[in-house]
Amino acid sequence: MFDPVSGLKFREHVRETYGNVARFHGIFGDQTLLVSDPTTLTNILTKDRDIFEKPHWLNELFLRSIGPGLVSSTGALHRKQRKMLNPIFSVQRLRTTVPLLHKIANQLKDVLQEKVSDGPQEVDVVDWFGGVAIEMISQNVLGYTFGTFEPDAKRNDLKIAIKEFGRVLHRRPTPVMAKLQVYIRIFPLVSRWPARVLRFGAACLPLPALHDMIRLSDIVEESVESLFQAKKELLARGDVGPANQLRGGPDFISALMIENAEAPDDCKLADSEIKAQMITMVSAGTDTTSISLSRIAQLLSQRQDVQEKLRQELNTAAASSGDELGYEELMGLPYLDAIWRETLRLYPASTFSSRTSQADTTIPFSQPIPGATPAQSSLFVPRGTTIMIDIPGVNCNRNIWGADANAWKPERWLAPLPASVADAQIPGVYSNLMSFSGGGRACIGFKLAELETKVVLSRLVKSIRFLPSKTEIVWKMSGPVVSPFVKGSITNLSTLPLILERV
Repeated sequence: MFDPVSGLKFREHVRETYGNVARFHGIFGDQTLLVSDPTTLTNILTKDRDIFEKPHWLNELFLRSIGPGLVSSTGALHRKQRKMLNPIFSVQRLRTTVPLLHKIANQLKDVLQEKVSDGPQEVDVVDWFGGVAIEMISQNVLGYTFGTFEPDAKRNDLKIAIKEFGRVLHRRPTPVMAKLQVYIRIFPLVSRWPARVLRFGAACLPLPALHDMIRLSDIVEESVESLFQAKKELLARGDVGPANQLRGGPDFISALMIENAEAPDDCKLADSEIKAQMITMVSAGTDTTSISLSRIAQLLSQRQDVQEKLRQELNTAAASSGDELGYEELMGLPYLDAIWRETLRLYPASTFSSRTSQADTTIPFSQPIPGATPAQSSLFVPRGTTIMIDIPGVNCNRNIWGADANAWKPERWLAPLPASVADAQIPGVYSNLMSFSGGGRACIGFKLAELETKVVLSRLVKSIRFLPSKTEIVWKMSGPVVSPFVKGSITNLSTLPLILERV
């Protein structure tokens, strides 16, 4: 189920054989449910969300590594943080970020055009999409640039640490974490020890990878502390915009700090919570954009007809609305939107998320369990059961999306969707999809990820043509995240070589 190459196929086999809810028995009596039934997921993610929380050990890991942010908080604390953060990701706020996103996307376009100035060249787009993603999120969230596209860009330890740290949070194989995977499950046994005790013990263990993890954490923590204190000083001097205008802040965290300063005392976030959001947004927000861009670029290289149709749409829009499209113009392009939604449906960046039942309960099904005698439309779930939410299982369910559910067809979004999609009542936060999850713990930045992706595509596709490389690429699952690798490669470095040429 977690095999990097065959895990997704195995889960598909389980769904086809046993239905949308399947139970696995683990060691010591542990039970895991693989769930893709929309009715069951609605119960888990919305109606009984306080019963189905993220696994305790995972929350503790996030709490110790990034602090009390959205990904580690639960219950009332999570709801309070969410309430404070929601305005930061509003459409009103996103509209103001478009010029900055265009500026960064243009920097990427200029670099890639220069690379192919003498003719078509093979380029590893993963590196460049990762660079544009981290610049967009860091400048938007932190008001901080890593200088990725500057010709004399120097090594930036914080940038390196955040990229590695983000992979850690998603449990992707990296030189640091690959050697630690075997130990991660013992974390619940020691998670309640004081931080100084854990740090001393980690330093004594003969595990260089663990020492590297501590070093990365220190770099991120020290850098975030420095940025946070600088923002506090600016806020105290009134240099980040009028205190009564949320959108006056130059970046998301400054806007959050303005809002937080004006909030009632019982709604305010502690400094540690704000700093945790800084790390969370940057590390978690980079992967979604970079992976989505990489997947779309590969698909466009394989489907020149789709790429050309998109290019025509973008050129037509630029002719009437200007070269740098605004928020409404970008969101109003039907074919660009169809490509985004279809890629998100068939190839979500994250393929599953986990919950653990905090109490004995019962979950319902939309249909009786196949072959069960007597007919069974619900299941008793004992406390401690792990729920694995199977995102592709919902997004690619043929009973919901039709016989061609496993085909990449952007055109499906240009016509009314089958009635079965609405009838399924999928609890996803976006477009009848589970790609950004659903309920109170759904991805809070999904509209920002969409906007970033559309801005980059609007800048690149008009001037650069993507063509397939002869190198064979496989997409491997590492934890919940799927990334591209050269087939047969023995390294842990994600890569996607494509041929690029000027249009």
